Order: sequence, then C-alpha cells, then structure tokens
Amino acid sequence: MNSISTPDAGTATAGLQGHRALIIGADHGVGPAVVAALAQAGARLAVDGAGSADAIGVVELDPVATVEAAIAAAGGLEILVLCPPPVKNKPVLEMTPEELRSVVESELTVAALQMQAAAKFMSANGYGRIIAFLSMSGKAGVHHMVAPYAAAKGGLLTFMRVLAAETAADGVTVNGIATALFEPQTATMPQDKQDRLRDQIPVGRFGRSEEAAQAVLYLASPLAGFVTGECLNLSGGRFMD
Repeated sequence: MNSISTPDAGTATAGLQGHRALIIGADHGVGPAVVAALAQAGARLAVDGAGSADAIGVVELDPVATVEAAIAAAGGLEILVLCPPPVKNKPVLEMTPEELRSVVESELTVAALQMQAAAKFMSANGYGRIIAFLSMSGKAGVHHMVAPYAAAKGGLLTFMRVLAAETAADGVTVNGIATALFEPQTATMPQDKQDRLRDQIPVGRFGRSEEAAQAVLYLASPLAGFVTGECLNLSGGRFMD
C-alpha cells in the first residue's frame, strides 16, 4: 500500500494554517460563518462569492472549471466546502418540468461534479477534506413542498458515501452536514410560523451559523481522518439516527 502523507495532526482545528480551502456558496446561508471560521483557523481561502476580503475570488464558470480555477489560483486544494444555495419551495404538483430539473441540477449534479473534480486532485496528492451541506429533508423525505430538493439532497448523500469509499485509501475524507431550521433560513418567516417550528425542536431554538461552522472546522481538520462517509445531523434533536 502506498504511504499517505498528511499534515501534522497537532495543527487540527486550532491551526489549519496553510491549508487551501474552496468554499462554494460563501455569500449565503451559513457560508459567511464558514468562511470566517476557516480564515480564523489559518486556512487560505478561495470563494465563489463575496465571502471575505482576504479570500481569492473565483468566478463561477461551470462546476469543474470553478474548482480547477481555485486550485490554479491557490496552487493546490486541501478543503472543499459546499454550502447550499437558497431554494424556493413549491408543491411538487405545481412545479414545471423546468423548475424541477433546475433544482436537481443545482443541488445534485453541480455539487457532484464539484466534489468529483476536487476529489481527483486530492486523491492524486494523498490528502483532502470534502464537506457538503445537505438537509434533513434529504434524509427524512417527509416535508411538504420540497420534493425535488429532498430528492437531490438524498442523491447527493448517496453520491458522497460512494465517493468516500472510493477515495478513503488516498487520504481523502468526504462527509456531509445535514441542517434543519437554521437562523439564516428562518429569519424571514412570520413570527407565528417561527414559534410553531421552534416548538418542534427539543433544544428549543433554531440553529446558528457559527455552530455549523464549528462542525466544518472539525471535519476539515487532520484529526477527522477516521471519519468519512458520515452525515452529521445539526437539528437540535429534531431528527436523530
């Protein structure tokens, strides 16, 4: 078996200094918090949006070109984080074929191509961390008005696990974070709806972006090398498995 070179485990979450990270979706949802946490930990950042004044900006061309441009700009890549774009919910029977295809394309096909492109480079270099934000909808599949979104996220979860198995021996880990009802998502909801949904969460509140960012820091660290193909639930106890 080929030997695998890994960064010093002692650098972990307190020191991702020099690790090159690409954050897709850096300017929405939990993206800004992820950018801030990785920057504070010492990572060198490339983003596809206005995520940080200190980050390398990457124009999103096509999925593979975006990853390749980040690798070229930074001279390499150790960490890829995919943050979900906002999606408008709509009853499945009211969706046009074009709307359905668009959701599946953005949430599954584009993300899978980006993960594949990063994994190719990381596997060849013997180290990498790929982290994709998923959704509890993709695991539970019982929410109204999210059929194509849930299907796409469920498909991405399966893709992630197969990719994890195929790249594990190369020092690459591939993991997901499934979120449910985080503050960026609920901020624009009517107060009565917020109250109703909050009552369904055992911890009694919505998730915070900073909590998602801390999960990314762990999964992105050298100390998470024995964790791959997993999907961490960040749901405040609303969903457990």
